[in-house]
Amino acid sequence: MKITRFFNPEIPYSLHDMNVIEFEINGDDLIMRTQSGLVRTAPNWDQVDGYLEFLDVNWEYCFATVHEGYYGNLGTYEGKTFKKMYLKDFIAEFQNAGFSITDEYYGQDRALYTGYFSKGKTMGECTIEIYHNNIVFYEQTDDTREMKEVVLSADGDLSLYLVPADVADNLATVANEFASGYVWHGEKSGKFLKLCGEQYGAVFDETDFIEYLNTVLYPDKPSKKIKTLCGFDDEVPQEYARLPRYNF
Repeated sequence: MKITRFFNPEIPYSLHDMNVIEFEINGDDLIMRTQSGLVRTAPNWDQVDGYLEFLDVNWEYCFATVHEGYYGNLGTYEGKTFKKMYLKDFIAEFQNAGFSITDEYYGQDRALYTGYFSKGKTMGECTIEIYHNNIVFYEQTDDTREMKEVVLSADGDLSLYLVPADVADNLATVANEFASGYVWHGEKSGKFLKLCGEQYGAVFDETDFIEYLNTVLYPDKPSKKIKTLCGFDDEVPQEYARLPRYNF
């Protein structure tokens, strides 16, 4: 029997509990802005200013469904207003309406948002489906540093490292790509893979990740260890508590 595991796609930001205030159509691209920006999905799960853009949208498969009233997880729609329309028509008809996102799903070229909708006397639940080629998240920041600090560990001491800003801002994504991709399938996979009984396992730590950054991704922006902060079970010093953190 062949067993294939599917893992939910990892997203760098979440829109949970965000109130959408604007849809901006630019040809086949769609910008969606919220009242409070975005929330990072990696420690420390900060809320930041920003927005997202859907590229190469196929409008023929983009829809909005609005139904009056609140149903929770169960119930029927009998006697209630139920309306499904193309997303473009929804945007034109319900300008300046409120859409509060309660859940989000990102699948194969498709994003789906569910939540609560309100405009005038119309209040109820809403589902928005967007068929696209790619999503770009934009975080607005005044921080222009090329290198930033992060905290790394491998079930041992927590250490402070200096890495390229792009790595620090997307630490979980870059670290996961290293651990699941480069370690197992990269040109130096033999260094990490060890035979344990009849199966191979991967053995690596944060120093291997730093070497990966320096030799593969950013050879022109060398990362380095600054110092050891504390033991794995100890509390991170307050001045470093809000830095991006990853344990291998």
